Amino acid sequence: MRVRTTMAKRLAALALAVGLVLPLAAVRPTAAQAREFRIGVAVALSGIFGRDGTLLKEAYELWAEAVNERGGIESRGGRYPVRLIVYDDESSEAKSAQLVERLATVDRVDLLLGGFGSNVVFASTAVAEKYKYPYCSGAASANPIFERGFKFTFATLNKTFDEVRAVAEVFVHARPKPQTAAVIGAEHLFAKLSADGFRKVLQDNGVRIVHFEIFPLALADYTSLLQKVKRRNPEILLVGSLLAHSLRVMKAAKEVGYAPKGVGFSFGPTVPDFVKELGRDAEYAVGASEWVPSLYYRDPVFGTSRTWYERFRLKYRKEPDYTQVAATACAVAQQLAVQNLNLVPPLSAEDRERVAEEMHRLDFQSLYGRVKFGPDGAIVQKPPLAVQIQDGRGVLVWPRLQGAKPLRYPMPPWDRR
Repeated sequence: MRVRTTMAKRLAALALAVGLVLPLAAVRPTAAQAREFRIGVAVALSGIFGRDGTLLKEAYELWAEAVNERGGIESRGGRYPVRLIVYDDESSEAKSAQLVERLATVDRVDLLLGGFGSNVVFASTAVAEKYKYPYCSGAASANPIFERGFKFTFATLNKTFDEVRAVAEVFVHARPKPQTAAVIGAEHLFAKLSADGFRKVLQDNGVRIVHFEIFPLALADYTSLLQKVKRRNPEILLVGSLLAHSLRVMKAAKEVGYAPKGVGFSFGPTVPDFVKELGRDAEYAVGASEWVPSLYYRDPVFGTSRTWYERFRLKYRKEPDYTQVAATACAVAQQLAVQNLNLVPPLSAEDRERVAEEMHRLDFQSLYGRVKFGPDGAIVQKPPLAVQIQDGRGVLVWPRLQGAKPLRYPMPPWDRR
């Protein structure tokens, strides 16, 4: 696919170039630092993905807090605290790659946890691979990330086509079944692949695509975009998005008076800020997910997924997003690999290679469900989920698992809510 290949090549070139930009001096950890595991994170805390990236920071901090309450990661009869070293990549692929290099060569951290978004992770994992650092992401899923033969890249989300599939499927099974759809997506690796995935599922199920468009990542005029969609009068609208795009699409749709029978996003509705910012206008929106609180799993760090959920709610006073659960599963996976190998800090280059090898062998149940990485570092496929905002909360609507609610369809006009 030309779009995917072009984007992947551009990001690959960027990642390689960054490796030449920062000739940073290596600094050895002090004696005090050697008694703790130092985990590096480059993640968006500002810029267009700042709110999304902050979700991951919250998840990592909750995991570190839980581990340190017990004295740290257990190994060789002792316990070693965890310290997070977090930098803001400002939603920039180049900045993230530079910071990952800094974490590896200046801060000399022991392990790396991932940033937010497939563009950023594509660039950063090239640097992590160069320095042979295990890098695990809970918020990146674009297929090209896993097509480079890397040994040190891991991810807990399904690959993009599988991650977003349920959003299209829930509408395909709606009654009456929609006959037409519009699919749009942002100029972003994950968002574009999501749009491609939506289009394929819909077409495979006999839904006619009356409008398909990839719009600029920094698009300012969403009103014109939604007017264009409205003129084609599709019954449903599916959007390859991150949080910022999902919010802007919803606001513009209301502004132009476009209320399709259903609207779905690859990312956005599961984030608490979606409902917080849109209020009642968030109702009926559908979003992709891979975890909901009603799913119960055992976990080696938190005990159960329910315990983690309650602890999260107590600390942050809001509902979690599924990427926060996936990111926590990454941290737990690295912790288990270290414990299984009986390693202590600081980790050597050989230790980190052994951690990567051990992560490829892991197969365990976590708060996120089963975690097992394939040969390419991607998680062995999890059942994709679709969540709909109903009465101010995201509820499972697809597949029809225990606890799932019926899809509210069709969506009423804006003035009848």
